[in-house]
Amino acid sequence: MGVSVFVMRPKEGEKGPVLSLLEVWIMLILKAANGRWVEADKIMAIALLLEKIYGLTKACFVPSRIPWSRDVDAALKRLAELKLAEASPQGGAYRLTEEGRVAVERYPPNDPRIRYPFSCIKFFADWSTDTLAEYIQVNYPDWKA
Repeated sequence: MGVSVFVMRPKEGEKGPVLSLLEVWIMLILKAANGRWVEADKIMAIALLLEKIYGLTKACFVPSRIPWSRDVDAALKRLAELKLAEASPQGGAYRLTEEGRVAVERYPPNDPRIRYPFSCIKFFADWSTDTLAEYIQVNYPDWKA
């Protein structure tokens, strides 16, 4: 994965996996969905916006209508392997597992690397993938196909 080596650790004294900041952001995207399935395209779009706004993960994206990232794809697969997220039976969508919900709650919400991105995530969470794609194309024209 081309993502930075910066990792997030659970609150002091709590157990849980050590995750990259990108993995934590993906879990926050899934948390904002409140148990609903989230399309991988939508996760990619929100992750790109987080990277553009906060620039902390250094995830690499390929320009297209919906930017795609090998880093985000690998993070989704790792979260599924850790049983923190699950892929839909039809594929192409993810949601937090109960273990994932518990794990994401362990990360300190007062940490600005979580608090500010989560506010942004909640803002974009109810947008359709098409609306996110349009927003990206208008505000970041270098991401057009």
